[in-house]
Amino acid sequence: MTGRHPHEIDQWNNECQLNSDTPTFAHAFLSAGYDTVLSGRMHFVGWDQRHGYAERIIGDIPESAYLAAGWKLKLVLGDLADTPGMSLTGIVKSGPGRSGYQAYDEAVTGATVDWLQQRGQDDGESPFLLTVGYVTPHCPFVAPPDDFDTYRERITESVLPQSHENLHPRNAKLRTQFGTDPMPPTDAQWRTRVAYYGLTTFLDRQVGEVLSALEQTGMADDTIIVYCSDHGEMLGEHGMWWKSTFYDGACRVPLIVSWPNRLKPEKVLCENVSLMDVGPTLIDLANIEPLPSTSGKSFRPLLEDDMAKWDDTVFAEYTIGTICRMVRSGPWKYNYYHNMDSELFHMQDDPDELSNLSGQTQHSEIERRLYELALRNWDPQKIQNRMKTINKEHALIADWVRSTNPSEPDPLWFSETPKNCVANNSTGPTDDNQQRGVAGDALRCT
Repeated sequence: MTGRHPHEIDQWNNECQLNSDTPTFAHAFLSAGYDTVLSGRMHFVGWDQRHGYAERIIGDIPESAYLAAGWKLKLVLGDLADTPGMSLTGIVKSGPGRSGYQAYDEAVTGATVDWLQQRGQDDGESPFLLTVGYVTPHCPFVAPPDDFDTYRERITESVLPQSHENLHPRNAKLRTQFGTDPMPPTDAQWRTRVAYYGLTTFLDRQVGEVLSALEQTGMADDTIIVYCSDHGEMLGEHGMWWKSTFYDGACRVPLIVSWPNRLKPEKVLCENVSLMDVGPTLIDLANIEPLPSTSGKSFRPLLEDDMAKWDDTVFAEYTIGTICRMVRSGPWKYNYYHNMDSELFHMQDDPDELSNLSGQTQHSEIERRLYELALRNWDPQKIQNRMKTINKEHALIADWVRSTNPSEPDPLWFSETPKNCVANNSTGPTDDNQQRGVAGDALRCT
């Protein structure tokens, strides 16, 4: 939203609250005369749930203004409320079924389609910036039964990733912390992977409905569309699950840009860009005044010019547990871990990130350059001290929330409690008829 690094705005975890006096790309569009509209999830914490959006047509899931006191997941996920956290439960409790997260994404689609249809009927309106936020694919790994069945036969236990024992100590510690060392049961890994693919197909339909509504209004040819995600999913690669790591499975995300009759279709770019670059790029494409202070860069030149020059370097940082930072420059990825050994991977030669080249003499020059980039204007000890203070501050806010139970700024998106159920005894593609019978018995939602 801001085009800035986490350390520049003190935003390192889900509980952090973005200051209202920090401008976002939504502010830039609003100032330029655009109607700025937020539909669905954005993870804003605090009373300010707009941060430059003039209107929010459906709130977040779950209520998140006072996240320091924990997620209010029971209202949305019922018996699946113990699955979104990064724990073994979320893998074991997986399979075909129904979740409140699916219901939420369908509600976001409905609200967005209604807004677009109404907008299409209004003539002479100002231009708009519409952000649509979904939650799937995400744990709980519970997919609609039909979507689960789409991948039941296509994903076999034989293709499940094997545990990678030579993990960096920081990642090995995460495996232990999250309860996935030793590896989860094979049938649970299979269900989780099948369900994740199914949820991706489920989300494809939601996006498709929004794009169809845009087409029906006649506005599609004059609308720039950007699709991206906030993180990936390890799905067992390196023996790891969820996010929280610099492996590509977690930190590399989809990014698709469409502008009919202006951008070359099906063009694939191999340069490194960051989510911090999305806002500045949108601003550039709209030819409006840029934000006064951003570290992100517009990648419009890459979209329009095959010969454009680009500083092919991006960063990521993480502060939960170990203070660490990633630099990706060209084919190289360098992971700095404070007070621990580093990692260096050549992503073209080693896309699975299995061979750590850090410390090898023949790569000393590139490692030195990336090390200097990682620590330039970034002080791990200062961040570590700051995080200790932030955690104490969040604890005080959490006590206040539990004592006062303040109201949320946005109304709940549902009037009836969403249904939640999972056939987590569904097994692999053998003896399919028997499985479907078992799954059917387990899918009586309450």
